[in-house]
Amino acid sequence: MKKTIKTSALLIAGVFVLSGCGGGNPESGESSALAVGQDQYSADELEAALEAVKEDGILTGAVENDAMLRPQFEKPSYTDITISPEQCAALLSSTFDRKLQDGNLAFGGLNDSDVLTLVSYEDASVLEEQVEGSGQALTDCAELQMNNGTGQITAALEKIDASSEAPTTQAYLTTIGQPSSGEAVHVIGISGTVQVSATLFDPADVEAAVADGEEAVNAVLTELEQQ
Repeated sequence: MKKTIKTSALLIAGVFVLSGCGGGNPESGESSALAVGQDQYSADELEAALEAVKEDGILTGAVENDAMLRPQFEKPSYTDITISPEQCAALLSSTFDRKLQDGNLAFGGLNDSDVLTLVSYEDASVLEEQVEGSGQALTDCAELQMNNGTGQITAALEKIDASSEAPTTQAYLTTIGQPSSGEAVHVIGISGTVQVSATLFDPADVEAAVADGEEAVNAVLTELEQQ
């Protein structure tokens, strides 16, 4: 994979995974006593969960904790992003900023290229709003342009099917149009205060990539349940 493709896809994944632009499959009758995400997990608990998943072989890349990640999201490449169309920009700016402020973060490498992002918020309202607005997000951001001062990125988003052990699963396919062509599959599991997001770049088989994403999401949920 060319570096420019992965850089563009990572930037879009970082913004959209934290902003909730995914297709939603919420399950009805969600229990008020969640096994995962009843309360916010600490940064240490998130890191421990990813380290445990790494020991099981689901993750093979490095694990980064909240203290390592937060400065990256404060760099101009994220803070100075401009997005069009205007409706998409308004949606992303409000949710992205709120989530960075309220959430604890952790990150793991599924392998040398694919990544997993784990976030837990102060309460479930942030993610409840994400699920409610995901349909509009796909409409407003189906085709978009992003510019972070180093160049323009064009992309298209498409809802795809996925399932996980989380009460709500979202999934979508990002197609990068410029500066170089490429794709990324995103599988997101949402449970209470917790969002687990697997991003797999340039899949040879989209269905197989979705299955790998589902496996990773479920493994993290299992570890969090034991915290």
